Amino acid sequence: LSGTLVQAVTRNPLAEPGVLGVSGGAGLGAVLLVTTVQSPGSWEIAGAAFGGAAVTATFVFGLAARGGFQQNRLVLLGVGVSAAAAALISLVIVLSDPFDTTKALTWLSGSTYGRNMPDVVPVAVVLAVGIVLAVVRRRELDLVALDEDTPRLLGMGLPRTRLGLLVMAVLLAATAVAAAGTIAFVGLVAPHAARALVGRRHVRVVPVALLLGAALVCLADLAGRTVIAPAQLGAGLMTAVIGAPYFLYLLVRTRR
Repeated sequence: LSGTLVQAVTRNPLAEPGVLGVSGGAGLGAVLLVTTVQSPGSWEIAGAAFGGAAVTATFVFGLAARGGFQQNRLVLLGVGVSAAAAALISLVIVLSDPFDTTKALTWLSGSTYGRNMPDVVPVAVVLAVGIVLAVVRRRELDLVALDEDTPRLLGMGLPRTRLGLLVMAVLLAATAVAAAGTIAFVGLVAPHAARALVGRRHVRVVPVALLLGAALVCLADLAGRTVIAPAQLGAGLMTAVIGAPYFLYLLVRTRR
């Protein structure tokens, strides 16, 4: 759902929540906690991840607001912040204790291992709010994804609408990353595949993207648990294996 909102606002089928710097900020917050605090609990890691995502999103939005949240400015800022966060994560891991390094890399790989119902509740609450917002604002999503001029001609406050949708996208992505780590490519692949199946109207895209994203994560998690059993691979690693070829396919098709 977060990927669907981001792609609509940026009008870029290759965009995903990581473009806003959310995933990088969440990863940096979690890694800082894991490498500086002994035996942090899952809620502490989730809080650090959410805090990191909030800081980077605030930074990106603050700079993008001066241009009315224009798509090119927003994407460039997000890419720059994501690159900075990735560099800081690498620096922290290199300078930290080897035991903490293993924990940080395990979290960054993305996994549902050891998660239980208390971990599900925040995700379910934010997801419910996000679904209601996407359904209520489905026509605005269609217009925002269309072009710059049509929404303005119809009287829509484009910067305000973009900001509201982006804030919801950040909340969704940050909550997901806080719950299960950084699981890559789901926010890119699922919305794009949904549009290919049912068209561009968000009243159909949203539910199909939700189902495809859930199916992709579940299949990746199942494959990670069984391919090299009894050892396990994180769901984030498996989605990257699936998503990277699809991303290259999208680049080739877009170029054509």
